[in-house]
Order: sequence, then structure tokens, then C-alpha cells
Amino acid sequence: MRKIPLGRSLFLALLSLGLAACASTGGGAGGEVEEGVEATGDQISVQVTNDRVPGRTVVVWMVPQTGSRRRLGSVPPNATRNFKFSPRARDIDHRLVAEIEAGGSMTSDPFTLVGVSGVSWTLSNPRVRLGR
Repeated sequence: MRKIPLGRSLFLALLSLGLAACASTGGGAGGEVEEGVEATGDQISVQVTNDRVPGRTVVVWMVPQTGSRRRLGSVPPNATRNFKFSPRARDIDHRLVAEIEAGGSMTSDPFTLVGVSGVSWTLSNPRVRLGR
């Protein structure tokens, strides 16, 4: 059996814990701003209607043109869910992505959040309705 120096084993243990913590957060679950990152502007409401046929639960993500996607939450079949989202930048393109539990995904048309207080997306239509 090979011995691993104490410093290296401690580093590997801390790295493993850090990765496990990142994986358990769900990439910003609930549409919350990640710790230590300030959002620009107020939160916006995001309404998603899952009218997919056949019905499958989807996980919805907000995907900015630049930066990391952020998980908003899940929407069961034949249901509508409301989420809150704090944009880091309003003047760049965003898309909503719905990952289908059985595999595959659906993507909305791009939109910006300048002057927007709410977003509504029905999965059967790639066009997002913006509330001002």
C-alpha cells in the first residue's frame, strides 16, 4: 500500500468536501444570487408553464449570454410555477432552458431584461412574454 503525505491527503479531503458542497447547491437553486455576488437591479418574477406532451417534469434554468446558468427550479407536468431571479446584468441576452427529466431540453428565444419586471414562458412556444 502506498502512503500519501499528510499535506496531500488533507488537501484531497478538503477538495472533495468543496466539490460535494458545490454539487449539493444545484447551481443556485431557487433562483437566488450566489453568495458573494451582487445582483444589479431588483428581482424579477419568472413564470413557467409546463404544457409539454407527453407530460414530464422539467428543471428550468436562466442562461445569460455571458456567465453561468442558474437553476430556477422544477415544474411538474401540466403545472405553472413562479420563481424569483436576480439578474447580474439586464442589458445582455438571456434564455430560459427547460431540461426534461427523461432527457433532452427546450430553449426559449433570447430576451433582455432592461425595464422588465416579469417573464412568462409556456414551453410549447419559444417566445417569452415580458412584463414591464
